[in-house]
Amino acid sequence: MNLAKESGRELVVLAKDAYMLDIMKCADGMDRISELLVYRDVKSKRDAFEKMVHEKFKEQLRDPADIAKAPGQYILCFSFWDLKHLLDIKPRGGTYIYSSSEAYTEEQVIDFVRLWNWMKFFDFKVRGFRIDETDGKPVFEKGYHASGHASAAELLKIIEDIDPEIVLPVHTENPEFFVDNLKGYDVVLAQEGKGIEVR
Repeated sequence: MNLAKESGRELVVLAKDAYMLDIMKCADGMDRISELLVYRDVKSKRDAFEKMVHEKFKEQLRDPADIAKAPGQYILCFSFWDLKHLLDIKPRGGTYIYSSSEAYTEEQVIDFVRLWNWMKFFDFKVRGFRIDETDGKPVFEKGYHASGHASAAELLKIIEDIDPEIVLPVHTENPEFFVDNLKGYDVVLAQEGKGIEVR
């Protein structure tokens, strides 16, 4: 939001994001949506939450045609999977900033090549990653990563700050990393089919 204000633009989010922000307001009372616009995508059937968002925030809705008339007035908050909406807006030029997780599988590498090709089709400058011309794989720029996952170094720092009695790695592909890097801590690794008693 700050970037939009500083650049004299308006931030446009999808109905699903507006819905989530509205739910968060119900939980903590903070208004996160009054200064945002909501993208009204082109579709014939809407889910119940989309209907609610479109009714509740009807003054903040923007159609693809509205955005296409003056694309320089907006910052669109679209994920990789929402880029299909660009086909309705038909932009020419601009900047795309990728700030999510890196490619970890072969399928994700293919997705990034596809994304790169779409950005080039729309004449977008791309920040956050590029495709290496020698091997065709994505290279990620430092300073853009914002997937919500802590890095390995950050995880170790968090554990050291908390100073737990035991460390139980559960959401990881490499639990041994914690054994190797947390000397002095009781690291308990889960084994398939066996329970772990936690006191």
